[in-house]
Amino acid sequence: MVKKNFIIGNEQGSAIVFALLILVAVTILGISSTNTSVIEFKIVGNERIYQRDFYIADSAWKYGAYWLDVKSKAPSIINTDPSFTAEQLKIVRNFGDAAVDDLNDNFIDGTNDGAIDSIPYWYNVQYDKNQTVPGSGMNYRKFSYIVKSNANKKQGIEVRVVKIFKIGY
Repeated sequence: MVKKNFIIGNEQGSAIVFALLILVAVTILGISSTNTSVIEFKIVGNERIYQRDFYIADSAWKYGAYWLDVKSKAPSIINTDPSFTAEQLKIVRNFGDAAVDDLNDNFIDGTNDGAIDSIPYWYNVQYDKNQTVPGSGMNYRKFSYIVKSNANKKQGIEVRVVKIFKIGY
């Protein structure tokens, strides 16, 4: 007589092995999604800091425009150092209202022009050009300036502003 072997008894541990494989796969998926979440939180944090500094720099240039607006006559160019570029030689106000020939463009702590929400900002004003004002006398000139602002030593904004001054009075 021939005896038949049944394999059913050999499959009793396969459900546990299959469950452990599924558990390992789910664990790996969970770890990778946690790492992805951590990276996304860092990206969001950096983007928030970037936007905050950008908006502070965007507000700071207005202080430069105000500085120019309260002047009764066109401000003079203050930098004379021959090693400066042509652009740097046209500056009428250095960052942080620094002294003559001190650009202060490395934004040293404590030299800032002000702070918004405890974030420091700097601005400078650079002469661009002047021209006659159409419909006005020869004593009136339209001066163009470039106002550059920087927030937290990271974000910078450059804006062109115009003011009309009466010359020779």
